[in-house]
Amino acid sequence: MSFYSEKFQRNPLTKAQQGKIRKASFAIVGLGGTGGFMLENLIRMGAEKLMVFDGDRFELSNFNRQALATDDFLDMPKVHAALARAKAINKEISITASGHFDEHSDLGSASIVLDGTDSIASKFSVATAARKMKVPYVFCSAASSRGMVSIFTNYRFEKAFQIQELPEHKHPVCADTLCPAASLAGTLAASQAMNYVIRKPFVKAPDALFFDLFRKDIFWRARLG
Repeated sequence: MSFYSEKFQRNPLTKAQQGKIRKASFAIVGLGGTGGFMLENLIRMGAEKLMVFDGDRFELSNFNRQALATDDFLDMPKVHAALARAKAINKEISITASGHFDEHSDLGSASIVLDGTDSIASKFSVATAARKMKVPYVFCSAASSRGMVSIFTNYRFEKAFQIQELPEHKHPVCADTLCPAASLAGTLAASQAMNYVIRKPFVKAPDALFFDLFRKDIFWRARLG
């Protein structure tokens, strides 16, 4: 049995499904609150082809909610921390690290794009790039105790969020967010990306999955746009 098989044999997936995850190329834009948990889950599920984008470094204010924020990674570029974390779990992983994502960024041969950014303008840019590439786009958001996830295939991002013109790019103001909200949103995004790759049911826009940790009924579905 190979090291790969031994590491991921307890995933409740068929050999063919595990093979699809291993061969698929996952792009993650943003490695903060939600993005770090996307990365961790994809690696633990056996993904071996990853692209990550983030132009920031880790600060002390990240420690309450970001999976990669540790004393060892303090002031380190987030993409460098992601590379170190990925290789620590699976040294055979292929991970391409890039800085800030914009409309000129190259998504290469990505099979699916997961969005861990934190402003509507940046999410619009990522969604537009994914649409141009004709690859699915995983929307993910978390703030306070809440979050939402959906996969865009044919439905337009602008229609879902009623955007009439290109959003103005501003430096995002990070909302106070509980770690369980960030981790749950990132985990759901990774699981939905997995479902898309192995052809299991997923939440498809204009439908979205919402949650609020402080509600009696934590999860619900609603239609966007």
